[in-house]
Amino acid sequence: MESLIAATALFLGMHWIVSGSPLRGVIVARTGEGPFKAGFALIIAVSIVWMGWAYAHAPYVETWGTAAGFKPLSWILMALAFVLFGASATAKNPTTLGSVPPDQVQARGIVRITRHGGLFGLGLWGLAHFLVNGDWASHLLFGSFAFQGLIAPLNLDRKYRKRYGAAWEVFARQTSYLPFVAILQGRNRLVLHEINWIAVLVGLGLFALTLAYHQAWFGASPF
Repeated sequence: MESLIAATALFLGMHWIVSGSPLRGVIVARTGEGPFKAGFALIIAVSIVWMGWAYAHAPYVETWGTAAGFKPLSWILMALAFVLFGASATAKNPTTLGSVPPDQVQARGIVRITRHGGLFGLGLWGLAHFLVNGDWASHLLFGSFAFQGLIAPLNLDRKYRKRYGAAWEVFARQTSYLPFVAILQGRNRLVLHEINWIAVLVGLGLFALTLAYHQAWFGASPF
């Protein structure tokens, strides 16, 4: 269990202590933006592989056990996660690794619904597994992903607000952190034809495939 704790601490620490704090600016000033991003991506990849290995070898210490009653809810959360992954993968969005400045973007498609589609999908994926798997190793692994996916967007908003100033505020007013909030508040509207439906269907197809082969691939039945 100590190995899993260390791996999740590295994963979260890199996001919150290094990338999500003033320490990032100090490191970038010494290394440059490109080397920082490359090093960060490498360490995150290592931490995720380590988390998976440590989880597979962690002892089973039960909390509430397998919550079979939550499995139908987990299917819904996972389907939404795959839809968000698919729809946001091709969307032009400044929150996707800072790939485009906010003053060059108008919130369209999935970005009208949420400016953090990929992260929110990660959070739903983590939450779906956290609810069903009632043991401490699962809480550490899936809880880390749920926390990163659902809470990290708030820190990203803060970081981009500081970096881009008024340009970020203009973009942020067009969309929202929580899905559909900007639309419900009248700051935007839902335009279905702007959504990449091919990407959505690919996401749903991958969800169905994962559901069908979950037992073979991961050793646990989603049913």
